[in-house]
Amino acid sequence: MSPVDVAGDGEGTAMQHSSLIERVNGILARYRRHLALVLIPALTLAGLIGGLTTAALLVAAATQLIILLWVTGYGSSRAEAADDAPTVKSRDHLDDVLANLPPNTQSAALVVRIDSAARIKDMHGQRLSLALQDALGQQLARALREQDHFCLLSDDGFGVALCPQRSVDVGAVLSIAQRIQTRLSQPFRFEGLTLWPSVSVGFCLSPRAAALNGIGMLDAAQQAAAKALNSGPGGISSYSVVDFPAAVSADTIGGLRKALETGEIHAFFQPQVRTATGEVSGFEALARWRHPERGLISPAEFLPQIEAAGLAANLATCMLRDAMTTLAKLDAAGYRVPTISVNLSADELRNPRLADEISWELDRNDLTPDRLTVEILETVVADSDEDVAVRNIARLAGLGCGIDLDDFGTGHASIANIRRFAVGRIKIDRSFVTRMHEDEDQQRMVSAILSMARHLEVLTLAEGVECAEEQVMLAQMGCHHLQGYAIARPMPAEDLVGWLDAHNAALACGEPWCEDSEQQKTASRA
Repeated sequence: MSPVDVAGDGEGTAMQHSSLIERVNGILARYRRHLALVLIPALTLAGLIGGLTTAALLVAAATQLIILLWVTGYGSSRAEAADDAPTVKSRDHLDDVLANLPPNTQSAALVVRIDSAARIKDMHGQRLSLALQDALGQQLARALREQDHFCLLSDDGFGVALCPQRSVDVGAVLSIAQRIQTRLSQPFRFEGLTLWPSVSVGFCLSPRAAALNGIGMLDAAQQAAAKALNSGPGGISSYSVVDFPAAVSADTIGGLRKALETGEIHAFFQPQVRTATGEVSGFEALARWRHPERGLISPAEFLPQIEAAGLAANLATCMLRDAMTTLAKLDAAGYRVPTISVNLSADELRNPRLADEISWELDRNDLTPDRLTVEILETVVADSDEDVAVRNIARLAGLGCGIDLDDFGTGHASIANIRRFAVGRIKIDRSFVTRMHEDEDQQRMVSAILSMARHLEVLTLAEGVECAEEQVMLAQMGCHHLQGYAIARPMPAEDLVGWLDAHNAALACGEPWCEDSEQQKTASRA
């Protein structure tokens, strides 16, 4: 893409030609099906008038295209030239969109902050700062869809509200954030000076998480953007009550504590399989709340409350107990499942008695440590210093427990930390796996992660596998394990034997073990 140009009075013919070429290229890219109707007359004109300059030919071609589009009803307004880009809205409009979502729809709020905005203003003055803001606003409009909404928040930021839709997941929002960063990082020219801007992005997916702090989604995204800005140029951060703790009422805390003690909150299990053979290599324990009156409550609703209530350690105890008990029962029934995985947050890893409790739970169920895999978020590995969490991870690895690095690619874990924490397997985040069979950028990212893992001699597991095409491509690229709705949805412990029987029977008969149905794809976005 050509640089964003804000030409001064002294810019010459070359700058005009560049701007004209950029406009024509943009128009041609948008209306490819009219290309033949434009090029034939343009080429004829070139042959008849050999003395015309390139710029004149471009004017002729662009003029014919604009006339043709006007005649056919497409028009040539600035909005249409920008690919039906959204127009700038007010902050109140965005807040209204996010606060009044239609039933059964979701949205996301994003805040885009210009890195080093204050320094740019100090060095180059208010006029350049405002010109940069205007140019980035235009680029942001091109990065969004017409139905999305955005506004100017301050002299160094923009707010975005995505169009309400049935489902919005973190992978999709990360892709949008990265697309915004790519668009807004184009070189910016102003009166002979060239800048290479960068932006940081914060986003909020859950109105419930924001409401716990008594704020709206856009305010929550602003807090996340401030965190991203502080983490370095080009940062991306999501909002959660883990990062921005909220006050939870005594009644809510009491209800959560009771749910944990009575088993209303307990583990569901999602299978993990070997890519090459389809054989089950393990299960991941995932927290679910089966409320006696409200039914199954989404983890997105109660997990932030548990974190805010300081009950994360209680949840970890429940998950470990359920995981070990379930694995022992499967062993007793003759089903050899190699390992079971349990997620541990940063707060849970700071429990000084964690390693002792896990060791006792393994002994109580007559299980060896290698049957348990502890999943640790990449952000925990990236941020941990020499403290209780570090010692706990080292003790668990010393016991023989597996260490998985979860959501790899979304944090900033160094290779040194992967070695330091004795990571045995990297879990490739679902944001890189989703639609990778259709997206070359996704393929390159996954290929780079797999290549790094091979050189580090660690195993890999791809999360969020939704279709057979993704499974085939991951197998061809050398990924070791798969997990996702295309394999199976998380299920209660009592359903595991039935699923294992059906899965093993399919393998024995040579039947497909990776689903590719519309039902599974719909379920994966629920």
